[in-house]
Amino acid sequence: MSQSVNSVMTSRITGLASGLDTEAIVADMLSASKLKIAEVEQKKQILEWKKEFYQEIATSLYNFQNKYFSGTASVLENALKSLKATSSSPFVTVTATSSFPSQSIYIHDIISLATNTTVVSSSRVSANPKITVNTDKLSALGGKIITVSLDGVERTLKFDENIEYKSVGDVASELQNMLDKAFGKGRVAVSITDGQIELSAEASTLTLKMPADAAPADVLYFDNLASNRVDLNVSLESAGLAGQLQTDEDGKFLFVINGVEIEASINETLNSIIAKINKSGAGVKITYSQLTDKFTLTATESGAAADIEFEDKTGNLLSVLFGGGVKTQGTDAVVRLSTNGSSDELITVTRSTNTISFDGVTITLNGMAEGAEEEKITVTFSRDVDALVEQIKSFIADYNELLSKIVTKLSEEYDPDYLPLTEDQKKGMTEEEIKLWTEKAKTGLLRNDIYLTNIANQLRSIFYTPIMSLVEGDDPIGTFADIGIATTKYADKGKLTVDEKKLREALQTNPEKVINLFTQKSGISYSLYATQEQQNKRFNQSGVLDRLLDILRTNLNKVGKKGALITLVGSPDDSSKGDTEYTKRINALKKKIDELNVKLAYEEERYWKQFTAMEKALANLQAQSSWLMSMIWGNSNR
Repeated sequence: MSQSVNSVMTSRITGLASGLDTEAIVADMLSASKLKIAEVEQKKQILEWKKEFYQEIATSLYNFQNKYFSGTASVLENALKSLKATSSSPFVTVTATSSFPSQSIYIHDIISLATNTTVVSSSRVSANPKITVNTDKLSALGGKIITVSLDGVERTLKFDENIEYKSVGDVASELQNMLDKAFGKGRVAVSITDGQIELSAEASTLTLKMPADAAPADVLYFDNLASNRVDLNVSLESAGLAGQLQTDEDGKFLFVINGVEIEASINETLNSIIAKINKSGAGVKITYSQLTDKFTLTATESGAAADIEFEDKTGNLLSVLFGGGVKTQGTDAVVRLSTNGSSDELITVTRSTNTISFDGVTITLNGMAEGAEEEKITVTFSRDVDALVEQIKSFIADYNELLSKIVTKLSEEYDPDYLPLTEDQKKGMTEEEIKLWTEKAKTGLLRNDIYLTNIANQLRSIFYTPIMSLVEGDDPIGTFADIGIATTKYADKGKLTVDEKKLREALQTNPEKVINLFTQKSGISYSLYATQEQQNKRFNQSGVLDRLLDILRTNLNKVGKKGALITLVGSPDDSSKGDTEYTKRINALKKKIDELNVKLAYEEERYWKQFTAMEKALANLQAQSSWLMSMIWGNSNR
């Protein structure tokens, strides 16, 4: 619309004929309309500031909720209900909740631990490095060198030039001497197998390498980097396996582990096949030990029932890797325990894992004592009063901080003389002056705000409203003041204080009182759609934590029926924040400002058209007047 106004704008003629300051006059005539626009812009700015403040409060509520509540579970509730378990033995660790009575547990025997079924290669899977000797060229061996690496320690061996090598045995004997000198006697054994020199080092990694210079390649032959350990990163046929691999005509293997078929190729690496087995869902994990040069299949679940069965369907890959396979069946954890220390009332507990849970207690078996029978293990339970006091103090401190943020907004003084600055007003001010004015204009915008007042009252009420189910009956529990949590003076607007000595005493002498005041449950489930009567009844029956969680959910819920704050302004992370009451009000003012600006443009154009027409008329009159005067004076001169 503003473009259409600009397109028909009249050429503007200032007061050349009239002598008037036309621009100043038009500006003065438009001042009332501009003032109206400025007033609407100020209203919009105030709404945007209020929305910002509401969202800051919503963020504080979210942070509090995320810190103390996971879904509907409270971190503080879990802490209050938990027990500290102390074991007399390093072989047992225990955790427990308050659902378990505080009596001790006595573990009389750890008969067995839970173990995993395993299958280990029956023998070493790698072939020993072998050297082929060209006996026709033994005379050229003197002075030649080979490089040998043992467990990462590399040595260069040089054949003696003064020795006359006549046979494979001579070469083997000299090689043994050199290896003994290089690494210590007995570390590497040299033997002759089928006319070849074979090197072995059972518990060590041995690698032969042909050097670039002075290499005896024309006398001694072996695969460069020949090793007594398989290479997991090359193809199977080059990996150095001792067994002879057999595949189908396409170079494929097919094997079954615990009923799961797995396919592999001769061109794959052992690492690739290991990963394939471990991801197969067969319930096993395969590993290779360079120390033992053996593969191990381990059941992923412990216990006697977790078995391992495997077979080759096509090819012989598993046979090569495991041979006959040494199988060790998994075992269950078996313990004998009592709750009174008497061996006459022993309970035998069997589990497939070393974690045994019952009645809120979790026992973890870490090992077994060896030798003589160990005295029975005693597990005692107590509350960690020091930790609970600190957790409750921290909770109250965060509650006070949250309430203080809300109360501060409610009690700030508002000065109606400080409105948001217009752009014209800012032109005559410094940046610091604008900053100070804006801070003053923002102050007190939520003074006595109905929404925040409601939240503050709700927060205050969770501590001073009696919990009906606890104060009724012959043995009432009392109030929070009884455990050292009380409100301060009226000026603090509901802020709480903690008498640490009194709280500690309550936790030591009557922990259930403290727990119930915080965690008491109502028989009425929470619902955003509950009637006011149902809400009130649930509130009166609930402990502090459920009361607090209900308040948070009622204000912050984003799904279904939205919470009060979310309906009002949304939240910074709320995907539907554009559909809020404040957003709609702000958008309505934006629309009104646009409409007023269009009207202002037409109004300004109308005034300029009028003044331009006047200037043209005056110019014509002045021209006519000049012509008449020239005619009169011209005739009189004749």
